[in-house]
Amino acid sequence: MVDNIRYLLYCLGMAFGLAGQPAIAQDTLTLENCIRLALQQNLEVQQSRIRTQSQAIEMRQARHNLLPDLNANLGHYFEVGRAIDPETNQYLNNVTNRYGGQGINSSLVLFDGLRMFHNITQQAYAYRATQYDEQYAKEQVALSVTTAYIQALAARDVVAQVDSLVAVTRRQVERRTLLFEQGAEAPADYYDLKGQYANDLNNLNQARVSFNEQLTTLFQLINRPYNGNVRLVSLQELPLASGSVHSGDALYQAASERLSIIKAAEQWAEQARFGLKAARSSYFPSLAVRAGLSSSYIHGNGAYIDQVRDRIGQNLGFTLSIPIFNRLQVRNNVAQAKLNLLDAENVAQTRRNELQQTTSQVLFNLDAAKTEYKNLLEQVENYAESFRIAEVRFNAGAINSVEYLIAKNKLDNASANLVIARYRWHLRQRVVDYYNGEMALDH
Repeated sequence: MVDNIRYLLYCLGMAFGLAGQPAIAQDTLTLENCIRLALQQNLEVQQSRIRTQSQAIEMRQARHNLLPDLNANLGHYFEVGRAIDPETNQYLNNVTNRYGGQGINSSLVLFDGLRMFHNITQQAYAYRATQYDEQYAKEQVALSVTTAYIQALAARDVVAQVDSLVAVTRRQVERRTLLFEQGAEAPADYYDLKGQYANDLNNLNQARVSFNEQLTTLFQLINRPYNGNVRLVSLQELPLASGSVHSGDALYQAASERLSIIKAAEQWAEQARFGLKAARSSYFPSLAVRAGLSSSYIHGNGAYIDQVRDRIGQNLGFTLSIPIFNRLQVRNNVAQAKLNLLDAENVAQTRRNELQQTTSQVLFNLDAAKTEYKNLLEQVENYAESFRIAEVRFNAGAINSVEYLIAKNKLDNASANLVIARYRWHLRQRVVDYYNGEMALDH
């Protein structure tokens, strides 16, 4: 009995524990949650993170190249027949020799035209560039998630809007069906209404398809399985401007200082500049020092340890390598490095131009979205009153179905456009916030 009670308490504890965890998160998504999930799980962000870690290893190796190397070797050999005596260095016939040796060697580059130092700086710039690239990937994913989330909200609200319009038509069809069956409704008007009802149902179906597509895009960005029952938390009725940017120049200045796209391009240009210096370093001679210890033994000439101790040899040497002619390889490497630098500088300048053009356009788009929403809001108010009057007159038999349906379609289209315009305003305000550096990211 006690065990059963304990088991019951355990099950209840597990149930309450699970209830407070991912169940709510899986069924409800906010914009902030979607951005956070995308930054953790989006494939592009993960790949950019891996590239940054890989570049960190490259930078670390560039620094480690300054260290000397140290290698040991150990060998044992068998010779049968004509061979050279390893002790006297004379040829012997019909012999069987067993001998071996061991050693340890180290080398260090003393000078290589500063190539390794330039390479260290080059890799350091490349590492910072990949860090900015990773941050830029996060910024782009956050913007894409914001776009997908708002578009999904717009599609969801369009579904609700079309559904309410279908309900209006359905009520009219039900009312007119009774009149038609009693012979009090003109067949043309009745069948016009039924045709409109079928059209509204088709519009509702298309709206649901669009919502499903937008929701799928959102789940692709956050890299999670599709959940058609998820609840998206709505935004406030109208967007609130969170910045004080009033001109394209001011927005460009803020974007170039806060966003990573320009910084990454500048770092890649610096990386290419030091790549050119590293390539030119190969024109200079290089100097290296090498030192080592070695010993040998011959089977049958005494104890192994004694031979190794008695035959120890030491060596120390310097190697000066002077490039004279290497099939013009160094010259071609320098020419290639110059082109890499030119390309990186062109990319950086293009990124600046594109950012300046984009920041000017997004402010214009935001103003246009505000104007469009305000115009549509007034239009919906006018069409709603016009439809109210048309519905009263239609029910009273003062107008036919054509005039009624014209008034209804005007209101339907304006209402759907208003929903879309409101979310377009939201989206374009968020885009301006992004370029103003005000989109919160989890670093």
